[in-house]
Amino acid sequence: MRWALIVVIFLLVEIYAFQAFKTLFKFNWISKIYVFINLSLISILVYRLFSIYSKSLSFSDLFYDYLSIPIAFLITLFGFKLITCSFLIFEDIIRSLRWLINFLFNLSEPNEFTFQRRQFVSKIALLIASIPIPFVIYGIFKGRFNYRVINYELEFADLPDAFDGYQLTQISDIHCGSLKGINEIEYAVELINKQKSDVVLFTGDFVNSKSKELIKWKDVFSKIEASEGKYSILGNHDYGDYVSWPSKLEKKKNFDLLLKIQKEMGFKLLLNENIKITRNKQSINIIGVENWGKGGFKKNGDIDKACLGLKNEDFKIVMTHDPSHWEQKLINHQTQFHLTLSGHTHGMQFGIEIPGWIKWSPIKWAYKYWAGLYQEKNQYLNVNRGFGVLAFPGRVGIWPEISVIKLKKS
Repeated sequence: MRWALIVVIFLLVEIYAFQAFKTLFKFNWISKIYVFINLSLISILVYRLFSIYSKSLSFSDLFYDYLSIPIAFLITLFGFKLITCSFLIFEDIIRSLRWLINFLFNLSEPNEFTFQRRQFVSKIALLIASIPIPFVIYGIFKGRFNYRVINYELEFADLPDAFDGYQLTQISDIHCGSLKGINEIEYAVELINKQKSDVVLFTGDFVNSKSKELIKWKDVFSKIEASEGKYSILGNHDYGDYVSWPSKLEKKKNFDLLLKIQKEMGFKLLLNENIKITRNKQSINIIGVENWGKGGFKKNGDIDKACLGLKNEDFKIVMTHDPSHWEQKLINHQTQFHLTLSGHTHGMQFGIEIPGWIKWSPIKWAYKYWAGLYQEKNQYLNVNRGFGVLAFPGRVGIWPEISVIKLKKS
């Protein structure tokens, strides 16, 4: 029954969209072009599927290596038709009501006026539906590489004097399985190094599904530099939970490989633990917890275990992948966490941001804290918009981010 309803909806959208083209252009060759575009995109998708049928690939490999861009264009085209359809359905409702009134009161409406109105509505529908298309195309081929350095300067009364001016760079959500363009990624790494931060903190999701995704990019990310160390935590994708493994042993091998590669790249992976950074006999503490997310996401994060050995008055920076952990556990914790760094949301890779004017993305309906800097109860949270992409192979309005935070003594 569900599939029948989906088929009916798809057919309804296709019929209305086709009628919009036919009404507007009145040329048979336009209709043929419309059908040709639909069939071409579907054919490309089917060809991709058959051309790799004999290869042993996980769904993640299949999607990101072969299908992500064709599917993105199909979804964009369907969205275009859906917007067009909504206008025409509304216009049909109005026409039906007018017909009913004319019938009941014996009125008449010139056919020419009806046709002209239909043409006008079709033009408006197609114009509005076309607006997102160039942005989506830009997002797929350029936007995903539009790396932005976002700088913050945060003041703390209890920051140790030795750390006044201490700078950290945060990156998050690299998702190696969906990376493209070696030159663009090398440029991003150079951009990270140009910040000359004291530490680099990576807040989870090196991969989409399998640790082997990181092997190709190992040499590139090994070039990330920081004078006082590089630290990382795990995100929900790093555990290998989104793959059907033949055995628990294979899943463990995958996880162990991720830990091994991160170590070889020079990252110290913090698994519910903390590390002390000392300057002139003064120190700050970096706390790294495993993934903890609301809903069905993995909840391996243990903030109490991660804080063992620390005092409440110690200066603490927490790395936790999912910002819902800060919202639901850390803000009201008995221990004060001066600064928390998260990622995970990607800002949905889609939205509108004009500094000082507007900051919007549909992800705000799922996450209260979804991008940028927040302050609650004298504690800060920075949600990094992510380095890579997931699912949709591009970014529209929400650009890949390198966060640079300077700590100042107030």
